[in-house]
Amino acid sequence: MTDELRTGAIYDVPWAFDDEHREWQKAVRRFCADVVSPGASQRHVEARFSPELVEAAGELGAFGLLAPEEYGGAGADLRSACLAAEEIATVDSSLAVTVHVQAISVALLVHLAADRTDLLKEIVPGAAAGSTFVSFGLTEPSGGSDAGNIGTRARRVGDDWVINGAKQFITNSGTPFSRYVILFAATDDDPGTGRPPVSAFLVPLDAPGVTVGPAYAKQGWRSSDTHPLYFDDVRLPADALLGEQGRGYREALRFLTWARLPIAAMSIGVARGCLVDSVRFVGERASMGRPLGGHQGVAFQVADIAAAVATATVLTYDGAWKYDRGLPIEREAAIAKLVASELANSAGYTATQLAGGYGFMEETASTRHHQDARILTVGEGTSEVQRMLIARGLGLPV
Repeated sequence: MTDELRTGAIYDVPWAFDDEHREWQKAVRRFCADVVSPGASQRHVEARFSPELVEAAGELGAFGLLAPEEYGGAGADLRSACLAAEEIATVDSSLAVTVHVQAISVALLVHLAADRTDLLKEIVPGAAAGSTFVSFGLTEPSGGSDAGNIGTRARRVGDDWVINGAKQFITNSGTPFSRYVILFAATDDDPGTGRPPVSAFLVPLDAPGVTVGPAYAKQGWRSSDTHPLYFDDVRLPADALLGEQGRGYREALRFLTWARLPIAAMSIGVARGCLVDSVRFVGERASMGRPLGGHQGVAFQVADIAAAVATATVLTYDGAWKYDRGLPIEREAAIAKLVASELANSAGYTATQLAGGYGFMEETASTRHHQDARILTVGEGTSEVQRMLIARGLGLPV
């Protein structure tokens, strides 16, 4: 893939970035070309998590972007995180989600334990370097989009907490680097009073009673790490509680509204990857005596992907720019995530359709992007949830 072709797939938004953002974008792009792209297809086909690739991403500084400098992080802004998500996802969504989940989990830990400097000094430097993974344990077997439907329970027994329950689809929970999970559990002793309040806990994955289930066999994000977690009478000291009891879920939702924007950026990366692969394929492939891309019916489909990528790019970096300036972004995050994730799926469909039989082969880049795109309309809130949030912002009673 030439630099010219890759550059041609990018819609520039110069107002959103300063020179430091540009240098970071170039560094991540070089890293992706030199380190990530080679072997991406093989890792996907084999569903193989690569510790070596994680270590290289840690050296790049990808995991500690959102961590404060005093704890070994970069203290960077959301635009920097979005740029990393987009560039990495252009060649390997599995690594992109590995980086994204670690980055937001570290940021959430710093937020929830802001007054516990000893804990942060102990954990965050390793987490920022990528040598200590902290996973995000919210989703449950019966929850789905109803994320507040928490069946996992934490009850006080003397000075300790005892936790029972299960979580599913937990990224970065079974790697050689996995050490902790930020676990959300109901802490009300009387569930008959309505939905019990939910608290956040920092749970070591090697604590007695914690079981990391077998890795999932996934359609996409195949070389990322995803497992269920089970908690059977897991006894933790009182200081395992993060933040105020009963406010963990609310704090997480409020804090992580912005996390939809890196997912939108990841979606842009997937669509860009489809665009790059399609431009290459239709330029090299001949049909009826002319390049495949010389037929309007083909060229216009590729042009539509480019136009949609440009739209999603403006929406996403507008949201990140506003967040970095302290402006509210609830509407912007929902719209960007909806538009970009739907785009990734449509771009994947178009790219694999244009590739014909090659678009049905797992080693083809567009096929990999198409498979990876499917989860993007689900993770960090489904498309239906985003539409609900947008509708509520319009004053509609949904």
